[in-house]
Amino acid sequence: MDNNLSSASSASSRNRLDRISSEASLCHCSRRTKKTKSWTDKNPGRRFYRCQIHGFLAWADVDEASGWQKLSLLEARDQIRCYEMEIRQLREIQTLRNESVLQAEGGSQCTTVGPQALEEKAEEIRGLQVELLRASDREKMLRQIMVLSRGGFIAVTAIIVTTLRT
Repeated sequence: MDNNLSSASSASSRNRLDRISSEASLCHCSRRTKKTKSWTDKNPGRRFYRCQIHGFLAWADVDEASGWQKLSLLEARDQIRCYEMEIRQLREIQTLRNESVLQAEGGSQCTTVGPQALEEKAEEIRGLQVELLRASDREKMLRQIMVLSRGGFIAVTAIIVTTLRT
């Protein structure tokens, strides 16, 4: 009997959702609605139907978010907003850097750098990094030669001095 009750309950909730879904697909102005997600403090993550002209029409979700789920959704929303703000700030910094590079290269009138110019700069930087590594390797090798030469000079000098004393 419990199974019949639970299946009847789920069937009635499905019918209710279907009724809400079909009713809310058109606004009273006969325009199609769009299912949207609310990110307000009261209804975070709750889906609703929205008309482009009239706004909110009806809730698509039967239950409101509550308890820990509501808190989790609010925290996630706030985290996303922080990330979006950080991305905006990084883009502004990148734009400022691009502008300063252009000014340093001859005062070009452009305020943005195209992807091809950025790729050329990146290639130039990679080339300089490779050249720096090679120069560093050469410096290490020359230092080793200097140490070995100094050691060899001291050994030869010691042999000559020893030979002259005897």
